[in-house]
Parts: sequence; C-alpha cells; structure tokens
Amino acid sequence: MGKNIANTTHTFFFCDGGSCKKAGSEEVVRTARAYLRNNELWNNTHTIKTRCNGRCEDAPTCIVHPGEFWYKELTPEKINHIVKGHINNECPIETELLYQNGWEKQASNNERAPIKPKPFELKDDKELGECYMTKGFSSDQYLYPLFLYLLENPQGITLHIPNQNPIPFKEICAVDYSKEHILELITKTDSIPLTIAAVPKENKELQQSKISVTEYFYQKETQQTGIRFKNKFGQTLGKISINSNESSVWNYCTKIQLLNTSPIV
Repeated sequence: MGKNIANTTHTFFFCDGGSCKKAGSEEVVRTARAYLRNNELWNNTHTIKTRCNGRCEDAPTCIVHPGEFWYKELTPEKINHIVKGHINNECPIETELLYQNGWEKQASNNERAPIKPKPFELKDDKELGECYMTKGFSSDQYLYPLFLYLLENPQGITLHIPNQNPIPFKEICAVDYSKEHILELITKTDSIPLTIAAVPKENKELQQSKISVTEYFYQKETQQTGIRFKNKFGQTLGKISINSNESSVWNYCTKIQLLNTSPIV
C-alpha cells in the first residue's frame, strides 16, 4: 500500500538529472531516506526524484516544501542537517541555500552565463551548398517540444530520413515519447524512431542513432530553411525542410529553439 499523502508534512524534491547524478545525488537521496526511516519520519514525509531542475552548476540540488527552499552542492553530511532542520521547523539552513521565496537573487557560487546559440554563419556545406547555419540545442527538452510543434503545424514541413522517401509532416498522426530514449513519429502505416535522450556511453547502437547535433540552416540561393540532425560522429540522421512560405514555423525555430537568433541576410 502506498503512503497516505494527506499525512505528509514535508516533501523533498531531489534533482536526478545528469549533472546531479555525476555530483553524487544518488548517495544524497539514499542518506536522506535512511534518516527519515530510522527516525520514524517516513510516513509523514515524501522524497521525490525529479528530472533536471536547471541548476547544473550547483549540483546536487534539492527543493523543500512547504515553502520554496532550494539547496545547493549537497553532500550526505549536509542533507541530514537540512532534513532535520525542516522537520523540526528550524529552517531554512541558510548557509546551504541557493534560493528561497522572497530573495531578489540566488546565492550561487558557480553562476554561469546563459547558454545561447551562436549567430548564423555563412558556410559552404557539402550537402546544402552555400547557406547560413547555426547549431541549436539537442537535448530532449528542446527536441520533444520541437516535434510537438511540427505535429501541430505540419503545413509545408517535410521530413527526410536517409534511404527513405520524404514524409510530409501532415502524414504524421502522433508524436510518442513514452520510451526511455526514443521518440517515435507515428504515421498510419509506420513509426519513425528518433533517439533524443541521453544514452549510455557503452550502448554503441544508441550512440549511433542519438541526435547529438541540431543544425538550423537558411540556403542563400533558394531561401530554403530547415533543420538537419546528426549523431556525434557527424553522420546525418535526418533533415526537416520548411517551405519558405511557412514563415511561422521558421519564426518558432529562431525564437523558441534558437532563443531569438536569426540569420542576417
């Protein structure tokens, strides 16, 4: 039987993203859960692993409710002190805080400038010819929204997969991202798998199929716009062509996917 969450007094959200895992988040979570169980607090608290919380530079991180307390650079030694402090209403533990509700600024020791795509550059590409090009983001946090947007706005959009016939996006019925690493574009007769999530280094097959490079291009002569996907070995996995009359999709790409980076032509 699951917990009766009506009895929960405190909830601890532990980031389980890649950077936090590398920084030791799993040991932090296990230590916190052991403390709660050994001190007969298990039934009145809840611990949850989340996906990336967006503060990789402060890994490992944890968010505590009630309130809005963000903790940074956690260790097994620190987390017991933090958990005990909140349970005993001696919170927050300010020396370990990244942010709390009401602060004007976060207290990070490792602040980074926001990552932004580089400006478009004019290149002579072997496949695309002379074109303006830049690299976008290739994590599933960007690629999944991209394919959902294309599903909802398919007019003039065509998918090109090597050794397959072009597929107009209006023939795609659904975008399924229920598998661990793979997103599937579903048509009435088939499904096209695309590996978009981080994959284990030892899995060579997934490494080959993983989208690791996402290039946005504007062909100088034809004014054709589109997106090209490659793996980390430089092999083209697919391409999306955007009809030049469908400016709304290209505007979405430059505004949302490229954070307001547009080619100057």
